[in-house]
Amino acid sequence: MNMKALKQQVGFTLIELMIVIIIVAILSAIAIPSYRQFVVRNAESQAQARMQELDIELNRWRASALTYKGFTPKKVANNGDISYAYDETDNKTIYVPKGSDSTNYHYLITLVDASTGNTLAPAGTGYSTAGSSWRMLAEPNTSFKNLNANVLMNSSKGIRCKSKDRAITTASTDCGTGKEDW
Repeated sequence: MNMKALKQQVGFTLIELMIVIIIVAILSAIAIPSYRQFVVRNAESQAQARMQELDIELNRWRASALTYKGFTPKKVANNGDISYAYDETDNKTIYVPKGSDSTNYHYLITLVDASTGNTLAPAGTGYSTAGSSWRMLAEPNTSFKNLNANVLMNSSKGIRCKSKDRAITTASTDCGTGKEDW
């Protein structure tokens, strides 16, 4: 047997392995935060799109009913079935993305009568007597809050803003400190 063949290198040296680990660590340090920002921006875009859909639905409702009272949002199930209902029994809550529930949502939209803070749902469910304006607030899920996601607001009075201010509620008239339009 030839001794030269036996001394031939068969694996990686420790230095080569460490260089590969350092390269992977640097790429991970860049990629993971970028991916998280992408996920947050995507969830925020879905919430904005859903709020705009609700805005259109509300205006259609008002055009025929002459009030926002009695409004119930269109709900699309995962299998494509369409119904008209809120996602919770409070008649104010809508989860984003469509088909999600209280365990797996990205954003929780609360839709209320702007003057009373009550639901706009049909009679018999505690709807307000005003019905002349509405306000929506989209709050991120806890996991998205930890990733610095924005709170979103939309209203019949033309408010359309976002902010990282967590003190905003459905009773707020704007997005508070650090607000931006969207």
